Amino acid sequence: MQQNTPSFLVDGISAIAVHNGIARIEFMCLGLDGKPKPAVELQIPQATVKSIAEAFKKLPPG
Repeated sequence: MQQNTPSFLVDGISAIAVHNGIARIEFMCLGLDGKPKPAVELQIPQATVKSIAEAFKKLPPG
C-alpha cells in the first residue's frame, strides 16, 4: 500500500525555539506579493536534532 506523505515548499526559516525538549522550527514561504508568510512548523525531539542537522550538512550546495 502506498502512503501519501505531505510535502511543503519553504523559502526560509522564520524562527527556532526549544521548549520542553522539543525543537520547533517555523518555516516561511514567499507569497505572490513577495512577502513572507508562515508555511509549516517542524517539531523535532531535542535528542535527535544533532543527527538531523548532520544529515542536512550532507546536502550538496545549491
